[in-house]
Amino acid sequence: MNILDEGRWRGVVSMPSADGKYKRKYIYGKSRKEVSEKMNELLSQLSTNTYVEPNRTTLYDWLCLWLETYCKNEVRMTTYVNYETYVHKHIKNSIGGYELCKLNTLIIQQFYNEKSRKGRIDGKGGLSPKTIKNMHDMLHKALAQAVSLDMIAKNPADAAVLPKRKKVEMRYFTVEEQKQLQEALKGHRLEMPILLALYTGLRQGELLGLPWKNVQLDLNGQSYIKITQTLNRVKNPDETAPNRTILQINEPKTIHSVRTIPLLPEIAEKLSRYREAQTAYFRSHHLPDSDFVFTSVTGTPIEPRDFQRDFKKILEQNSIRVINVHGLRHTFATRSLESGMNVKTLSAILGHSNVGFTLSTYAHVTESLKAEEISDLNSFL
Repeated sequence: MNILDEGRWRGVVSMPSADGKYKRKYIYGKSRKEVSEKMNELLSQLSTNTYVEPNRTTLYDWLCLWLETYCKNEVRMTTYVNYETYVHKHIKNSIGGYELCKLNTLIIQQFYNEKSRKGRIDGKGGLSPKTIKNMHDMLHKALAQAVSLDMIAKNPADAAVLPKRKKVEMRYFTVEEQKQLQEALKGHRLEMPILLALYTGLRQGELLGLPWKNVQLDLNGQSYIKITQTLNRVKNPDETAPNRTILQINEPKTIHSVRTIPLLPEIAEKLSRYREAQTAYFRSHHLPDSDFVFTSVTGTPIEPRDFQRDFKKILEQNSIRVINVHGLRHTFATRSLESGMNVKTLSAILGHSNVGFTLSTYAHVTESLKAEEISDLNSFL
């Protein structure tokens, strides 16, 4: 250890290199004590095999490599497109320039805080807590991989605090509104898909992506549908193509989303008649048969935005309170609980990962039912 001309101290440690030889690593500090402490810490890490060579790769460069190497063939296309947006639109020009070895929890925390305030790409305010949670999940996974590869010693995203998610108001149709909607649907070309959503709780992508091969109609026995795919409009991975987005078949959100849902006999009968009418329509218009249960008038898959627009139009034209398509799923869940369906059964039908999530999501129903059922004790008083 020696003191330099400018008054700083310098120490040197002999370290093994990848080729089996040794190299010198210089340690600097303002005092002899500081350098000695740094050297002792380094020697301790070397002896316990916990030392990680500081990695000069930037966060942005690592995320690009991580996306290509560990994500492209492992996650759903919609997830991958979201990850690309987070990396290229949000991280690149903010914290993307930090070297991995210099990235810390405070830097990440300040990044999240800033995105909460004014992080939207269009400049109209901050990102939602849900979006920041999704971005954090991606960043945490990427940094965890860097830890596994000994690029960094620990994950700086571990201790980041995420903004609290506000409880979103659950919007669903009342019994009277549902009856009014079903009456308004009679004879409408979207009657069958909307009815199926009302009586199965399918997500929009599951509904529009449902193929006939996954529909089992046994009018004298048990009819059911299987959910194995979804239809979504996503960003076109080919950036040279004229169309920025494409309709794409994807796997369901999670393993729990792959499920079988029984059909009410009345719904199965309506679906059977619908299939006959669809076949007759295709033949009279010289259209090829479709693999999809629900199609446009030209036999193509229904565009998600068109379905949302037409659903809203039905509600407005019949003076029914306007809620979004996802409200059909919430309506099914609410009616199911009100009818006495077991929460575990409902959770499986909805494709939730656990019963706790179902209870939390539909607490407004379960609380109301508890109040009604406990009132039944009056008969014993």
